[in-house]
Amino acid sequence: MNLKVMTYNIQGHAASRRPDHVPKLAQVIAAASPDVVGLQEVHCRTRAFAGNQGEQLAELTGLTLVFGKSCAMDGGDYGNAVLTRGKVVQSHTHALPGSGEPRSLLQADIELNGGAFTFFVTHLAAWGRLLRVARLHQIAELGDITARAALPHVLVGDFNVAPAAEEMKVLLSHRHLQMCGEQREPTFPMTRQRLDYVFCDPRWEFISSDVIRRGPSDHWPILTEMRLRAD
Repeated sequence: MNLKVMTYNIQGHAASRRPDHVPKLAQVIAAASPDVVGLQEVHCRTRAFAGNQGEQLAELTGLTLVFGKSCAMDGGDYGNAVLTRGKVVQSHTHALPGSGEPRSLLQADIELNGGAFTFFVTHLAAWGRLLRVARLHQIAELGDITARAALPHVLVGDFNVAPAAEEMKVLLSHRHLQMCGEQREPTFPMTRQRLDYVFCDPRWEFISSDVIRRGPSDHWPILTEMRLRAD
């Protein structure tokens, strides 16, 4: 089974000042034609966006939605989401530890093209060194959770750190995940940093990965293709 994976921090609050923000996000996603997408900064009926961004993106792209709430925000919900061409068998949102804005890990078990896999999406604490300890706690927790996945699995998200950061070393020390693709190209153009990543377990064979340098968000999405290895 070949799999096209996207991770995209959609900067959902920008929809409050740009009415075409969500439709433009949908155009970027649809043009890439992914099998599964992990979204971060998704707003659902908040002050920034009166509707449900996940539902609107699912409708515009023709994909199935799963939303994982990280916290309540401005009268609504805020968190991560999964869009997929496949069938979502089950999903669960894991709360992550740490101070600051509540963070979570969304898990979805998906059936696609006769195969099955587990897809994880997360968005870790920001603010650089200030919340480094919080991120390390979050990394340790999500490393343990993903290691328990029985199915072949993929982890994507905005980790808010550079590839050489201690947080990345801690995650890879679990030895059940590997980074997909080279990490030099930035995904956060404002500071020319790499903050967004795709990881997979050894049951996947990496094929290719590209940063898509377009779209209305302050992050550029990553599109990665992988293949499930034969038993």
